[in-house]
Amino acid sequence: MPANYGAPRETLRLLPAALLLSIAGLSLARPAVAAEVRYDPGDKVYFTYCHSHPPAMRIRSGDSVITSTRDASNDAFSVSDKTVMPKLDLTKVNPQTGPFYVEGAEPGDTLEVHIDSIEPNRDWGWGASIPFFGLLAPEYKTAMVTPAAPDRLFIWRLDKSRKVAILDMPNSKIGKAEVPLRPFFGTIGTAPAGKECISSLIPGPHGANMDFNEVVAGVTMQFPVFEPGALFMLGDGHSAQGDGEIHGAAIETPFNVRFTVNLIKGKKINWPRLINDNEIMSIGSTRPLIDALRLACVDMVDWLMSDYGFERYDAVQMLGQAAHLYIANVVDPQYSVACALNKKYLPR
Repeated sequence: MPANYGAPRETLRLLPAALLLSIAGLSLARPAVAAEVRYDPGDKVYFTYCHSHPPAMRIRSGDSVITSTRDASNDAFSVSDKTVMPKLDLTKVNPQTGPFYVEGAEPGDTLEVHIDSIEPNRDWGWGASIPFFGLLAPEYKTAMVTPAAPDRLFIWRLDKSRKVAILDMPNSKIGKAEVPLRPFFGTIGTAPAGKECISSLIPGPHGANMDFNEVVAGVTMQFPVFEPGALFMLGDGHSAQGDGEIHGAAIETPFNVRFTVNLIKGKKINWPRLINDNEIMSIGSTRPLIDALRLACVDMVDWLMSDYGFERYDAVQMLGQAAHLYIANVVDPQYSVACALNKKYLPR
């Protein structure tokens, strides 16, 4: 809105120059009005988190984005498929929508992303038994005398009206199984540090493939900013998943999503964080699992000290008696663990 909106020209001519400058300055200082924007990725997706990807869209702090994501196979399967490997291109898995360039984001800032809504945009999802992959299967990294896991695709029907996913199990006594729908993003984050280009299969300080089943609609995520613009991306939609993604695949589904970004200038964090109605959580990713746990807990101690006024060993004691630990993933090249603390233990 111009500084002279609604004022008669004659009146403006009579105003002192200093006052006019003051009014103009106030107008220029106002933050830009937040926008709701739509982005259709089409076939333009990425399979790495990288500083060099050109922005899909430039947005501002406060803006909301409505977009969509593909499933982890890059939408390779159909409901008639029975196996994975004939159609799965391992160079094109975990496709990511974005990156979204957040104006003003610089290294050392924090990008806050509120997930406003998630909706599966297909009435089925897939799970899989993948050779040499999964917590309970022989892995390609270790010599084994036992055979690889069989190649098998599981098609889950999504009943959105009842909010359940249904799998026929004709070879099992139960006949079929139902699990609650709880859509979340398995892969979400910012461009990594060090000018690296890292596969979207690998989680780290920048977030990415943490496979944490608490990244649902309504939560707020926080990510370190390592590159100008943050270069935020997301994908790998899961309609449901148990803790750890034990079999190596969740119920993999493409999504429609709406999210809102907020830039926190000058606030440096080291690992992704999650805030929901009840808890705050820090997420660490590495191998072995014990070190991922340590990363998450140390980051939580740092968080309690910097934002909530805890003395270091009071924070450690608090976690010792009240922390919850979530195993987010135990199948990716880096394992992920979340350390959580109920908000009732935070100062008001």
